[in-house]
Amino acid sequence: MYASPIIIESMSTPIINICIYEDTVAEQLFPLTSIKPAYDLLVGITSVFEKINHYFSYGNISLHCRPQLKNTVKERHPKTQVNTINTGTPCLFINGRLIMTKELYITFSDINTQHSYMFTHKGHVLACFLRGDLLTIMKNECEGTPKSSTLIKKFRDHCITKEIEKAHVLTHAWDIININQDVLTTDFKVKNQPGIIKGDLKPFVALYNENNIYIGAHTIIEDFVVLNADNGPIYIEENVYIETNTRLEGPLYIGKGSQILGGKIKQSSIGAYCKVSGEVNHSIIQSYSNKAHQGYLGHSYIGEWVNLGAGTISSNLKSNYSTISVIQNDKKTDTKQLFLGAIIGDFVKTSIGTTLNTGTIVHIGSTLFNAGFHDKTIAPFSWGSPQLYGIHDVSKLIQTADSMMRRRNITFSDNSKALLTQTFHSHAS
Repeated sequence: MYASPIIIESMSTPIINICIYEDTVAEQLFPLTSIKPAYDLLVGITSVFEKINHYFSYGNISLHCRPQLKNTVKERHPKTQVNTINTGTPCLFINGRLIMTKELYITFSDINTQHSYMFTHKGHVLACFLRGDLLTIMKNECEGTPKSSTLIKKFRDHCITKEIEKAHVLTHAWDIININQDVLTTDFKVKNQPGIIKGDLKPFVALYNENNIYIGAHTIIEDFVVLNADNGPIYIEENVYIETNTRLEGPLYIGKGSQILGGKIKQSSIGAYCKVSGEVNHSIIQSYSNKAHQGYLGHSYIGEWVNLGAGTISSNLKSNYSTISVIQNDKKTDTKQLFLGAIIGDFVKTSIGTTLNTGTIVHIGSTLFNAGFHDKTIAPFSWGSPQLYGIHDVSKLIQTADSMMRRRNITFSDNSKALLTQTFHSHAS
């Protein structure tokens, strides 16, 4: 957990009501946000939601999301109101793509609550503190999915508007990869547990810059493992198992219950209950996903319940060192990135020897097999080999996902099954 939040006294009454909302840019983060809101994405050590909740946990936090996500979001956040906005009292609306920091928290809190405010950054609305009729307007906007340009047009003349010079706001999947090292370092400072080693380290474990390392209780690290925190912190949660012949380099986060089965892992975030081996560099792997065999993964973002087969390789650098393009909605976009691997949505599987080119996007529910480079964009629920793709049987996909979850003692809820089925039919129609 984070350290206790700092409560800033504003010029008037403290902010009590906070709503974290989705906006239309969440679609630009597909496939990562195909069946979850942006605020449930892992960035650094925690999710976007957890960073906001750390600073505003003293208040009444509610969540806004696309209507089809309401039931599954409620399951993820059972103690939080979802898609319910109270217009009786003022509310601070925070963009669910914003990486909250102490500086932003102070800025948002240090206001006169007798007025309405809007905070922007390069055309994005970061937050709005709204009262009265403006609160009603925002509630109406949230009946759909709010758009920053619309909010700016409606609120600018009626709010004290401030442009924020520095902020991390997620706009594309590669934004998350780019900022992850900085966020890891910041999160480590916020956690404020440097040099605390609670786990079971065997005699021949090597720690470089131990004061920049945290290891949780009941974590086991075998002999001949190297943890090098000279270039950034390493944060390992409880009940992690790290095998012999593993090299870990910071900034790095490994979530609870995960297993590192040898290899070289650096400058990455590994979520809870993952199995990871081989070489992983500048990547994020969300919870319950496996890369348990050899193969390279670089500058990539992997969703939940993904399994990368043995020898799956993602290229992250073009042979001519030019910037990498992606294909989204049948449109080619230059990401301006020299390094970019694969963006992989939830419930994706790759077979042994799968090869992914730079800037490959694999949408949710897809299964890839056979040798050769796959297409740069794999449509949702695809099933097949390079240049020969069919459509996955959604009932079999759900059956497989249910089996995966049972192996982890997790129930695949009816709401999650319904969302996956609804998403399948929306793409098939």
